[in-house]
Amino acid sequence: MVSEKFLLVKGKAGMGNRFLALLDSILYAQLTNRKIVVDWSDEVYSNNRSNVFPGFFNLHHVTQASEIPSTQSVYPSVWKNSLDKSVNEVLLSYESPDDLRYNNPKIWSKYTTNMSRIDYSEDILIRWSYVTETYKLRRHFVGDFAYLQSLSNETILKKIIREHLSLQPNIEAIIKKTVDSSFEDIVIGVHVRYTDRKTSKNLYLEFVDKILEKHPKSLIFLATDNPEVEHLFREKYTNNNILVTDKWYPASGSSLHQNPECPDRFENGVQALIDIYLLSKCNYLIYDKTSTFGVVAKLISDIPEANTIDTSQYSLKGKVKNLIAWVREKTVS
Repeated sequence: MVSEKFLLVKGKAGMGNRFLALLDSILYAQLTNRKIVVDWSDEVYSNNRSNVFPGFFNLHHVTQASEIPSTQSVYPSVWKNSLDKSVNEVLLSYESPDDLRYNNPKIWSKYTTNMSRIDYSEDILIRWSYVTETYKLRRHFVGDFAYLQSLSNETILKKIIREHLSLQPNIEAIIKKTVDSSFEDIVIGVHVRYTDRKTSKNLYLEFVDKILEKHPKSLIFLATDNPEVEHLFREKYTNNNILVTDKWYPASGSSLHQNPECPDRFENGVQALIDIYLLSKCNYLIYDKTSTFGVVAKLISDIPEANTIDTSQYSLKGKVKNLIAWVREKTVS
């Protein structure tokens, strides 16, 4: 046993997923007095399996550790002797690829820390998630953290971003330059995911049209993973400026992240962050809550609630996903 305790936060899936998992991991580390280590050396955004997190972000007012001690006191125990491996590598050591294709929290829970518990005795805890689990921490908002009881989950996450997380200056500079040179008085931010998870394009167009009725000269900032969506917007909105950042699109039409075709995975991550933060700078945000990309943009932003439109509320598939998430929060174990 070592004298200090650690929380090792692994990256999993795309930028939105790992961003959300990081936020409540920061809070968990504070609640449990553990030093945090963020390890994004997985194959999604790293070209050479080096840890790319420091190339994207800085952490502030968080107790960090530069390295993890050698110990067998690890939870979950499947991570013993595998701390340098990615989540996918560990999962595939124990689970079949077919089982991992589906949304199965029962499988995932065996490989990550349960956020409902803060009494682990192990020296090192491993945390990763596809989503935020702040709701699981509420039972532990006592003492110095009692003030969090009156805050919504969203407000807590916004607070964590504001106080503990910042972009690297070079990425921040690109975003500022784009806003200063290209943004106009009214900017409609639209995030359309249309590769591995396709949503109705017509819903987005309908809401853009409604905003344009009020602000006909608006700039439309489009963040998408599909060039066909970009073409559709440019073809339909010929009287408006359309801003789309330069990015790599996979020829196969598959997802931008976790894609073997990607020529530069780190740059792919930078491009994702630029799109997320530019969405957060808009006056309006149209997004799908079932995609974490838009959720993160909303958390970062100061966009009034009345100016944010979640298209998932208007589709059966989105309603089902939102209901499942709501039930999960209400049945915390």
